[in-house]
Amino acid sequence: MRKDIILIVLILIAVVSISGCINSPIDNVNNRMKDLNTDITEGDTDYNSAVNSINNRDFDSANSNVQIAKQKFDDAEGKLSEIEEYENDLNESIYKEYIDLIKEEVSLKKQASDELYLAVQYYANNDAYSGNSYAKSSNSLMKKAVILQDERNDLVEENSDLFKKAGII
Repeated sequence: MRKDIILIVLILIAVVSISGCINSPIDNVNNRMKDLNTDITEGDTDYNSAVNSINNRDFDSANSNVQIAKQKFDDAEGKLSEIEEYENDLNESIYKEYIDLIKEEVSLKKQASDELYLAVQYYANNDAYSGNSYAKSSNSLMKKAVILQDERNDLVEENSDLFKKAGII
């Protein structure tokens, strides 16, 4: 009877591991990475829409878009926190480098969105001098973030087989 129970437990463990219920660290990272990339892309779109609205002096739309961008970048940071749980278990240093780049990129984009939010508030209150100051700071932060985004994309391109194998691209 005891041997039967042990055998059943071993079979259940084998079935669960084969069926994919037990994920490897890279599986857990991949599951979150797709949503993370979506958050970043949507945040970028909303940030750019906010900039366009500022240029058109539509501060209500700019405020709305920048709020959405801020939320998307906050969501991205949350997903990065989940990914960090598995980072030490990843075998490839390329994955770790990729995650480090994306962390810094998201942090800069979040800061840029915060600065743009302040710029919108000043513009809406007819304080162009302060608005320009925050807009300039936002632009500078976003330029740095785009450089990191390009580095991240280059890393993927240079290691496309590794990222394809992992399912990240």
